[in-house]
Amino acid sequence: MTAVCLGIVTVIIVGAVLKFAQAAMVPLAIAIILFFVFTPLLSFMEKFRIPRIISITVVIVIFFGFFYLFGLFIYASIKSFVVQLPKYQARFTSLLMEISKELFERFNVSPTVIADINWGRTLQNSLLSLSGSLMELVGNLIMITLFLIFLLLEQNRFQVKVRKAFHISMSDRIYLIMKHINDQIGRYLSIKFIISLATGMLIYLSLMLIGLDFPIIWGALAFFLNFIPNIGSAFIVIIIIIMSFIQFYPEMEPILAVSLSVIATQVALGNILDPRLQGRRLNLSPFLILVSLLVWGWLWGVVGMFLAVPIMAIIKIVCENIPALRPIAILMGSGQDSHNPPNTSQVMLGSPESKTGT
Repeated sequence: MTAVCLGIVTVIIVGAVLKFAQAAMVPLAIAIILFFVFTPLLSFMEKFRIPRIISITVVIVIFFGFFYLFGLFIYASIKSFVVQLPKYQARFTSLLMEISKELFERFNVSPTVIADINWGRTLQNSLLSLSGSLMELVGNLIMITLFLIFLLLEQNRFQVKVRKAFHISMSDRIYLIMKHINDQIGRYLSIKFIISLATGMLIYLSLMLIGLDFPIIWGALAFFLNFIPNIGSAFIVIIIIIMSFIQFYPEMEPILAVSLSVIATQVALGNILDPRLQGRRLNLSPFLILVSLLVWGWLWGVVGMFLAVPIMAIIKIVCENIPALRPIAILMGSGQDSHNPPNTSQVMLGSPESKTGT
């Protein structure tokens, strides 16, 4: 009971610190995730003996270039979307009244109830909230970059510091387990980033060819929401199908084309390719995903919701590589974790074999 109570108190204190230190913790969390994303690229450049400082400069240039181009596209698309918002509002209201006419007559409700709802203001408030979060993220860009640079510079010095701090046999085991965790997290985030980018690009191209308005917005949303397994993919599919219905109804061919292309992309990349590349061992419980979205969304807002699943995946990978915490990793999983972590982690963490040296 004492341990349970201490655990509850610790969770509450950590949550309070994360909430009140949001201004500093959000840039740090984003920088840590970007560190794991760019680590494989740095390792690749090191194979060609490129100096570390040049490799880090290339990474920062890629980061800023991607951020600038992406922000430019999103800004232009949202600006044009806001201009045409009244037209879509009127179209949506008329379609909704037409579809619900029979239902209103049955329950003796006036159809003007829907017309009286200010859908535009609701959507506008949502866009303002989202844009406010994005602008806050842009304001933290300098801090994120500084954190990222120092993390990348610190990576090479970690092994040296561990060797000085611990006995050589213990330092070797600590370094190997940290390297193993780093490789797994980097692989997970890199694959997730590439799959999300491919999902966004394919959805953008398919919607552009079909003729749906604002394909860059839907492609960008697909990229971001793909970091939220199941829930994010389902949400973007529903939103795109609704928008195609508003734009093309009563023509059913383009609506079917949009629906099939979006669903096929999500199934092929999210449900077939992603699990094959990641392996079932990294699957998270859907209930845990929902809870983490609520918790991190409450702590850090919209940015917290996007970071929720990557943070949970990192925690699960760390727990998988530490025998004492492995039950927590199993509980965090989806129940399909049929494979144990690699044997190398068991040797590194103090199994009898590790005493003879790994």
